[in-house]
Amino acid sequence: MSALRPARVEDLARLAEIERACFGRADAEDALAAELDRAWSRLYVDDRGEDLAGFVNLWRVADEVEVLFVATAPTWRRQGVARALMAHALHAARSEGATRALLEVRRSNAPAIALYHALRFEVVGERRGYYDDGEDALLMASAL
Repeated sequence: MSALRPARVEDLARLAEIERACFGRADAEDALAAELDRAWSRLYVDDRGEDLAGFVNLWRVADEVEVLFVATAPTWRRQGVARALMAHALHAARSEGATRALLEVRRSNAPAIALYHALRFEVVGERRGYYDDGEDALLMASAL
């Protein structure tokens, strides 16, 4: 059974594993620990009891939220984890008074783009050469 909840310090090692598997970030554990300390940061996990299936990290700034990362562990992909995490995070943001959500996504990441469209995000711009490898990002937004 899945439980969507705020991340805790004891989750950091597993969240770092997931982030490294998804994004290859060497300093993942330190970066995620910093997110737990930021008042404006929200970090939610999909807790499957014996395992964490994924997480979403967003920042609340005034009446907007910026989705920084959505990551699903490789063994849990294509099972609705990212959709559930995003829906939970966006609902929580709305309940805190946010009226708009923003995110960047790789132009080549068709599954993520399809998910974001299903969650009512629209492409509102692009960021050329946004990623380290030079790939462009699509800027997407959704009214909450």
